[in-house]
Amino acid sequence: MLREMRTILLGLIFFLATALLLCISSSVVASEATEGTDGDPRIENSFLLGMEYLRNGNPSLAAKHFLLILAEDPSLVRVRLELARAYFLNKQWERSRSEFFRVLSSDLPEPVRIRVLDYIRAIDARRGFDWDLSIGVSSVGDTRSYDTDQIYLDFGGAHLPFTLQREKSKELGLRLTGGANFRKPIKNSFDTLETVAFAAVSFDLKEARTSRYDDYQLLSRVGLRLLSPRTTVSVAPVISTRILAGEIFENRNAWEVAFERRGLVGGALFGFLSVADLHNKKSEALDGYETVAELGFRRSVSGRNVVGVSLLLEDKNVDNSFENYIRRGIRLFGSFNARYGLTISPSIYFYEKSYRERNPLLTGDPDETTIGTSIRVEKNDVFFANGFSPFVEFEYSQTKSEIDAFSYSENKFNAGVERRF
Repeated sequence: MLREMRTILLGLIFFLATALLLCISSSVVASEATEGTDGDPRIENSFLLGMEYLRNGNPSLAAKHFLLILAEDPSLVRVRLELARAYFLNKQWERSRSEFFRVLSSDLPEPVRIRVLDYIRAIDARRGFDWDLSIGVSSVGDTRSYDTDQIYLDFGGAHLPFTLQREKSKELGLRLTGGANFRKPIKNSFDTLETVAFAAVSFDLKEARTSRYDDYQLLSRVGLRLLSPRTTVSVAPVISTRILAGEIFENRNAWEVAFERRGLVGGALFGFLSVADLHNKKSEALDGYETVAELGFRRSVSGRNVVGVSLLLEDKNVDNSFENYIRRGIRLFGSFNARYGLTISPSIYFYEKSYRERNPLLTGDPDETTIGTSIRVEKNDVFFANGFSPFVEFEYSQTKSEIDAFSYSENKFNAGVERRF
């Protein structure tokens, strides 16, 4: 079975590599579109109207026009630059940053490329208030399908069968995600180093038809962001709470450090480290600490796409032997802007989970190997309720263990609308 999983992984890697090669082969098209809007009078008129909205202080309507143009021809780098600027003026920081990063791999003149990096730095040093919101439906309940519910336990050398009582209900629930951020620059004595203080709250709320599947996650952080022309570093204490079925399940107190180092031609090295104290309200055996680290590299391709890879390490240390483990993995990801207003973001991941202690009752090795894939599709040229656009996400994974009762496949689904401008 592990050999089959490796074959699937190699096939998925080949698929993503093929997509990368297709992106690289289209770079000539992107470079040809750097100047102007491809000569189509209808596109030209729409572009000029968007620029007029931008000059008149209406970046939301400007962004709408630019998105409609890119839905027809996503290779128009000049239009994508103006879309990034419209998002910037509308304080849609993450979207603006994403579009600016994408165009770095196109055939930009050196002064324009440096100006784009200045915009990215300005976004990271931004001041004031901004917010994001997503509303939709999501899979809730038991999203796993186990190979079997029967497990054999070792009692003095005798292997006796037992049946695990597991939840079998699968249903859809409402999901609300979003956040709000406030930032303020702080003066320092360094000419090339900026300091920004920030405070942020975020939430991920799932409301199920059956209340036992309600899942609320709340998070707040206050910290500092340090910026040089091509580097961003942030440090923050983080407090989070998870509420399951109307009762507090876990509180976390953590420190987080993140960095990004950007290049002139669209490459970026990034990393993340979190060290958290875990306080579980249901069982003291789940109290402990967790360390999560990620290191990766992403690169814009053809002026409109992004591909990347990251390595993950998770170290969870608690008394409960089933939650006391080290997990290592790799993730390949991409984001591709296609025609018809579609942004397609696939990812592939492979994880190995090693348990520190093996329960003496188990008759096999509980260590797990997981392979999975996900895809997110956004429709950027359809708008609801003054600036919301639809999206859909699917995720599928297979986890294999030497113990069949711990092997399972998992399906997740999420669809809704998110704030676009």
